[in-house]
Amino acid sequence: MKRLQIVLPLVLVVLAGCAGTRNVATTPVDVGVETVAFATEAEQVAVLDEATAVLIAHDFTITLANERLGLLQTDYASVATVEALRPDTTDAHPALDNLYMRLTVNTVDRNGVRHVQLKGNFQRLAGGSAPDRLIGLYWMERLAGDMAAGLDADYVDRVSSETYDQALANAVLPGQKPPRSEQMNRGLRAVGIVSAVLFAATLAAGVLAPSGSR
Repeated sequence: MKRLQIVLPLVLVVLAGCAGTRNVATTPVDVGVETVAFATEAEQVAVLDEATAVLIAHDFTITLANERLGLLQTDYASVATVEALRPDTTDAHPALDNLYMRLTVNTVDRNGVRHVQLKGNFQRLAGGSAPDRLIGLYWMERLAGDMAAGLDADYVDRVSSETYDQALANAVLPGQKPPRSEQMNRGLRAVGIVSAVLFAATLAAGVLAPSGSR
């Protein structure tokens, strides 16, 4: 009877694990952090004013602003919305759906030159998989370029339009099949779960079956 009490919780745990795997897509996933920077001779207040104007124009909500520290922080905003609000926008790529970005702007004065740093945190809520850090970095750089231009400064892109287009082409969209390697990993996980359930069920049957030696 004690063996049965051990086996049944094992079966329940395995089945709960199976149910849990179906809900992974609805759980927000942090997909990385990127940082970009540029230098300007503008005053700290001017930097924060320009950063605020650019971010609000792209539907970001400012959650923290400290002029004394030269610090600005936003809430998460939709990358698809950021793209839609650009003057040269096209139809948003489905890979941008459910991808969100939060930005922190920090300024540091070094030898009379203001160094402006943007840190981006990226999070995907659900659906498909994509090179989200690279996609998020591309749009961060568009925003950094706008800020730099407004301050008569220069920003040098790290992600070209060609690289970005290739990243979108490699994205796996909801309803599409993932790459072969990912399909294999999912298949192996499924086989492992089924094997564990069958093993637990067999063990339980052995415990419950009458023994001829008793």
